[in-house]
Amino acid sequence: MQFLNPIYFILTIFIAAVVLFYFFRKQYMERTVSSNMLWEQVLNEWQASPWLKKLQQNLLFWLQILALLLLLLALVRPFWLESAIKGEHLILIADSSASMSAEMDDSTRFEMAKQEMLGLADKLNGQVVTLIKAGEKSEILLSREDDSEEIRRKINSLELSYEHENMDKSLVLANSLSSGKDTAIHIFSDAVTQDKIKEKMDGQYTVVHNFGVDEGNVSLQSFGTAAVAGEISAVAVIENQSSRNIETGFKLQNEEEVLFEQKISLKANEQITVQVPSLPEKPYYEASISIEDGYSADNFAASIYTDSKPKIYTMGTVNPFAVKGFQTIGAELLQTDSGNISGLDIKGVVLAEGSTLMELPQQPLIFFNSSKEKVKLVEGITEEDDALLQFVNFDKVFIHSASAALDGEWESVLKSGSIPLIQKGMLRGQPIIILNFDLADTDWPLQPGFPIFFYNAYQWLSQQTDFLGYFSAGEERWVNIGEGSDRWEIFNHKDENLYSLDLSKENFKAPAVPGTYQAVSENQIYYFSVLLDEREKNTRAEESYTLNEKSSEKDSTTHKPNEKLWFWLALTALILIALEWEVYRRGHRG
Repeated sequence: MQFLNPIYFILTIFIAAVVLFYFFRKQYMERTVSSNMLWEQVLNEWQASPWLKKLQQNLLFWLQILALLLLLLALVRPFWLESAIKGEHLILIADSSASMSAEMDDSTRFEMAKQEMLGLADKLNGQVVTLIKAGEKSEILLSREDDSEEIRRKINSLELSYEHENMDKSLVLANSLSSGKDTAIHIFSDAVTQDKIKEKMDGQYTVVHNFGVDEGNVSLQSFGTAAVAGEISAVAVIENQSSRNIETGFKLQNEEEVLFEQKISLKANEQITVQVPSLPEKPYYEASISIEDGYSADNFAASIYTDSKPKIYTMGTVNPFAVKGFQTIGAELLQTDSGNISGLDIKGVVLAEGSTLMELPQQPLIFFNSSKEKVKLVEGITEEDDALLQFVNFDKVFIHSASAALDGEWESVLKSGSIPLIQKGMLRGQPIIILNFDLADTDWPLQPGFPIFFYNAYQWLSQQTDFLGYFSAGEERWVNIGEGSDRWEIFNHKDENLYSLDLSKENFKAPAVPGTYQAVSENQIYYFSVLLDEREKNTRAEESYTLNEKSSEKDSTTHKPNEKLWFWLALTALILIALEWEVYRRGHRG
């Protein structure tokens, strides 16, 4: 132990002075008294508690000495040498991927990493900290922050993102923020190997804190459903990543309804395929394995049943240019009789022509408005910035006349003045695209943008079903929305409302945790699934290590004064002074 202010040891003269005062205490002279009757009672009391009286005689002295000694130590400010953190600028990279949710010592790898980061923050001695959250898009949460409370607050606020950590991007970002030899990079992950980062560090002092142990993981590697020969079948791949034989249960269900269940035995490091030949049609299917392996993120997978390339049904007579346009993009067309369409089991996009929307099937629809009431176009064509018209140019397109618009709440994406030419919206809960002009009255079919429009329309109608698609954890994506459906509520499989989205102001953002979800807009329910990244279906762990240890300029030890010790020394001295007064008061009164 050393002292910051050793000059204050000169104050030991006050302690010596107190000792001297006790040497020169008043001396009593012997006197003869006529009777000791009055002293007998005092003597009896003194003999009844002699230790207390003796203590009172000496306690005052020792309390004074001890109080002065503690005050002296508080002034000289003791400190000791201890290990310090290398580097004047610390860059912390936190891995928040799904594998960090694996359990470890009644906690998780991620929580253990946060505790280690907090411990590092406690040892700061004037250094600045940059905190990077690793992910598909690395995020800088702190930049050269020196406020220890703010650093601790940011570390405590870290949460799992379940996306792949993409450590390469984070290291590139860290190197760009580095200021040379006075920078130390600390990586908090679970499986960052030396050969993966050694070349990227280029002599930079780096400490890799890997958490976790390989206890053996069983993973549901993949799961999917498809319609085969008129029936829905499912396939799942399960992998035993441990070095021991295991048994697990495999279950396939929709909400609470169990559709398939089987016990499975796997040998060490074995991968098997489970096939389910026939399933009832459901909006989505959830597969799970029941083993408790400490890592639940890869024990679940979902598949939402949908036809990604629906058939196109032409209803009655349709302009051959429209039929040719869909054939050009490779869509499968089926001719139907408008008189018998009500008796057909139609699931796909309907292509129809007429003057009314009555008696049309409740399916995604492209409708050519052939009303006899027509208006000659005299104004130029204007386009809206819409997905239907992406890469479609109407600058050189001639349209002679347009039919009167049909009643309904439609969004116009192509107009001539105030006359709508192409509209879109929702009809009885299904998406619809309306063309208010006859293809015979335009040269559009001869333009290169004609088949591109039908491709956009086909994609838009396919996506406007009750399936939004598959998302990665926390993924943001633009989603087509109909009029009046800007606000969406996101629910999990337990019907818990997670958050709201206003798609007129922001992109659709998926939840972070893998699973099946619902997006509710007005009276329409859309299903979507958040998938676990394939690279996160393994819980291997590596040893911690340090790279380029001698490259840091900062010494490994430093003089660090304990800023709290002097306070407790002074406080103890104050308490002793209070006790001294009480001893003096009682002794004087006795």
